[in-house]
Amino acid sequence: MSRVQGLILSAIAFGVIGAALLLPVDVQASGGIDPADPMVRVTSPPVDFDVQKVLAAVSKDVSRATGIKESFITYYWQTFDNIVYQGNETDKPLFVDLYVPGFFSDDDVHGMMNAVADAMVDHARVERKWLFIHTHFPLPGHVYIGGGITDWDTYHGKPNTAPRDIEERALNRFQFNDASFAFQCLWRFGVMAAGGSDLGELLTITSRIEDYDKESWYSSWDAMAGRVRSLGDEFAAGLHAVSAREAYLRAANYYRASEIYLSRDDPRKHIAWENGRKSFLKAATFSDGRIEPVRIPYEKKTLPGYFVKADDSGSKRPLLLIQTGLDGTAEDLYFIIGVHAAKRGYNCLIYEGPGQGEVISVEKLPFRHDWEKVVTPVVDYALTRPEVDPERLAIIGFSMGGYLVPRALAYEKRIKWGIVDGGVYSVFEGTMTKFPDEVRKGVGKSRSKKAVNALVYKEMEAHPDVCQFINQMLWTFDADTPFDLFSRLRKYDMQDVIGKIESEMLVLNSSNDQIAGSNAQAKKFYNGLKSKKTYYEFNTDHGAQFHCQSGAPFVSAERIFNWLDTRAMPRLP
Repeated sequence: MSRVQGLILSAIAFGVIGAALLLPVDVQASGGIDPADPMVRVTSPPVDFDVQKVLAAVSKDVSRATGIKESFITYYWQTFDNIVYQGNETDKPLFVDLYVPGFFSDDDVHGMMNAVADAMVDHARVERKWLFIHTHFPLPGHVYIGGGITDWDTYHGKPNTAPRDIEERALNRFQFNDASFAFQCLWRFGVMAAGGSDLGELLTITSRIEDYDKESWYSSWDAMAGRVRSLGDEFAAGLHAVSAREAYLRAANYYRASEIYLSRDDPRKHIAWENGRKSFLKAATFSDGRIEPVRIPYEKKTLPGYFVKADDSGSKRPLLLIQTGLDGTAEDLYFIIGVHAAKRGYNCLIYEGPGQGEVISVEKLPFRHDWEKVVTPVVDYALTRPEVDPERLAIIGFSMGGYLVPRALAYEKRIKWGIVDGGVYSVFEGTMTKFPDEVRKGVGKSRSKKAVNALVYKEMEAHPDVCQFINQMLWTFDADTPFDLFSRLRKYDMQDVIGKIESEMLVLNSSNDQIAGSNAQAKKFYNGLKSKKTYYEFNTDHGAQFHCQSGAPFVSAERIFNWLDTRAMPRLP
């Protein structure tokens, strides 16, 4: 083994940074390194300067810029006698291959790229426009081309449309590279069998969306929603009730999808939400009474909801109370689980509380941590219905509903079974997983308010998904700044009340669910329960590994209702 190869292996073994300086070359290498070795990307033309001196200067500059000890930055350089590239003799295209440890964040990678680029410009006589840097197996955003960090359109001659490995053929790349777009598409494709969408319409919508472009996301979904709603109007006018209902349901879902990325200050957001609600209400009028819009008395106002019936017999049946979390709506839940519940003989009461759907959009009521004050009036209303068996009440909460439902169950004792998908032990701690630890440590300390806000705004600027998440919370929790929001979130914690839950619980989890630390949160919640409990985790083998089993509502519903059927439904001999 050559000394250079030894340095390479040492750098890799200790998770160190190695930067390989490259240039387009022929196949002949010197220095005893095999250019076919995929771990070696070291090429440069013959140079007339002291390479060791240059690398020493580069090492010092990068160490100073990144804070990584100079002794941990290993460079290796190799020259080739013949190179071919487009340009004249003064052009020096320079390629740098970075070996980075897996624990580096995108910001760490970008910082390293910029530091190396600055140092190479200063010491290696290369113009920035001829400088190219990439990580060893580059991901989107891990390539520095001529002065900026950008996506790399090709890898080893393959276009982006040709996946590099099995992970890029998996569901986390479904339709889009934008992770949030992929999640939302899985959601909308998943409710197809529940009547929320149709394949041809979905493919038409997504084909007209530019990756990472939220404006094109809105316009494409909104356009299809309008077309399908017009079909519903046409069918209704022709007295085709079933076709009208189906079209209005799809339109409601498409309108809902369209407004996901619009800011609360954008008037189109409320218009899209209102169009979706009206489309769903039109569908309800053609449901033969199976979907009944209701108003639930709540303090001095009412909460919106839908009573979904298994049949029109009027017989007493078990009732499943259904609620969402941070950013869902009652209409969403009809497709996700309401349809599946009714097929199995359950009546459902789907409702929205403060911070959700109509209650935040129209009534301007934000979330409250004492969610029992919401669920108790819902139970009071449910028990006035003749179709409800008061001895067979169950409740399910999705996403942040995994905190809201258990909090209510700690005080509301009339509900026999509780289901969370997934469980949330602390909304505050889950949210903090998105930020540097300095944010969590600074919350509640008035002197740290400015610093906390600055750190959060920096993360929001760098990560669009974090920006959307925090902006949604600022709105629905009625907070002016991230510092104020996080101070309020500390109340949303199960530690002091989890021992009061008496209902039997089913805790669902998903193996790839990392939204606000959800996977770990669900496990912590389950372990803290003292009541009778069951835990089930979906994984990639199920195709249900994402947040709330997005894209796999059948797989999810089967587990939920198999568990509930054995408790709430009379069993035939």
